[in-house]
Amino acid sequence: MKRIITILLASLCICLYCKAQLRPITNMEAFNKRLSTEAKTLTAIESDFTQQKYLDVFDEKITSKGKFYYRKENKICMSYNQPLNYLIVINNAKLKIVSDGKKSIMNLSSNKMMTQMQDMLTACMVGDLSKLTGNYELTYFEDAQYYRIKIKPTNKTIQAYIKEIDIQLDKKDMSVHKLRLLETETNYTEYEFYNKRFNALTDETVFSVR
Repeated sequence: MKRIITILLASLCICLYCKAQLRPITNMEAFNKRLSTEAKTLTAIESDFTQQKYLDVFDEKITSKGKFYYRKENKICMSYNQPLNYLIVINNAKLKIVSDGKKSIMNLSSNKMMTQMQDMLTACMVGDLSKLTGNYELTYFEDAQYYRIKIKPTNKTIQAYIKEIDIQLDKKDMSVHKLRLLETETNYTEYEFYNKRFNALTDETVFSVR
């Protein structure tokens, strides 16, 4: 089970190291109102992504690329095409992973921890922070172009897999620009999303878990 959670986290979570000068968000009411409005109107996302994974044991970054798809509610697909073909699909309570032509499917609802991870991942991928309540501590910053939200789990079980999540939202449309998952002090997975299209997804087959 720990291996499945690690694969899910390493493949789906994202965060950012922002070099720009950050300051605390001065108007949280306006920020929350706009974020809520954008979340209500968002039904689908398509984008390209680049993933960088750093493991201190190798002292190097491993770069992968692919396509990201999201459909409200709880449907996520990450299709890797460089350097290898690799597929992860979450469709409500089911998770499908296809690696080296081998497919595995599991039911997330059968494990409370996996359900919490699914909610957290969905919230981070689409920037719907309303799902992150109770088990997380959030702090908010901004610069001229982006909002940055640092998320620390307070639940000890979740802390065993995630040290911190860092999300960068583009101020133009409140979409996730970058996202980093810190698994330890030095190991992390970082994603950058680009060529984003909103509410235009027509191919539902990308979410198939058969």
